Amino acid sequence: MEYKNIEPFVKQYGVHKTFYVDYFMKQEKEGKSKNEIQADAIRNEIVKSPLMLNRTYKFYEIVKDEIGWI
Repeated sequence: MEYKNIEPFVKQYGVHKTFYVDYFMKQEKEGKSKNEIQADAIRNEIVKSPLMLNRTYKFYEIVKDEIGWI
């Protein structure tokens, strides 16, 4: 299922996961690599720990093909 609007995605996965998916997708659209995105997320304290970074980025990789609002 592709999400054309952000609202259904928020209803299904919540605001927390939506924020990370949105952040990672925008960084990827800017041409950054996976390592650059993860390094920036840690450096800018977007995520609080490497474990949370790993979990949120894995979730992003699973759902990124379903994102259509960005």
